[in-house]
Amino acid sequence: MTKLVVIDDHEALRSGLEVLLSQAGLDVMGAAGNVAAGLDLIDHTEPDLALVDIRLPDGSGIELTRQLLQRHPDLAVVLYTGDADAELLYEGLDSGARGYVLKAGSMDELLSAINQVADGGSYVDPRLDRILLSPRATSHVPQLSPREREIMHLMAEGHTAEQIGDKITVSIETVRTHVRNVIRKLQARNRVHAIAIALERGEIQLEPQPGDG
Repeated sequence: MTKLVVIDDHEALRSGLEVLLSQAGLDVMGAAGNVAAGLDLIDHTEPDLALVDIRLPDGSGIELTRQLLQRHPDLAVVLYTGDADAELLYEGLDSGARGYVLKAGSMDELLSAINQVADGGSYVDPRLDRILLSPRATSHVPQLSPREREIMHLMAEGHTAEQIGDKITVSIETVRTHVRNVIRKLQARNRVHAIAIALERGEIQLEPQPGDG
């Protein structure tokens, strides 16, 4: 069971999230309404994941994320905001958060984001795709290694993980590990999203097929 804390300055929302997330099977270990209380709560409870509002009364949730990850490098942070703002997304990509969710979304979307991040992946609200794929946003994302580019190129061509493993002489689990790392680096929702971002950035390129165009 994922251990989680909620950090949001709106008391009604915070209380509602505690109830709904608990009902969804998550172990909600507590909630806080500001940066100072959030730091103290996480230091004492050591959760797996923190759901963090970006705008807090005594500071930014993005700066809080940086502080949290300095103290707890294994903590997964999902930023939760009402603002579909490009600048906030750029800062969020830099902060180390592994999820970025808009409050305009449904509870099912929030749960999907939390579960995906808790499983070691990453999540960016699909409403932010246009911003996420912009050159400025993608420039904030760490570059892929040569092996990661090779695997994503083969995947973009339609090869399965097993076929890629055979082709480059590594195990299928090694391929999957590289794909998970790419998804995390690119802040992608899944491998298809990661391929789209890698293509947009020019990390990988597909050769035109005969008859194209």
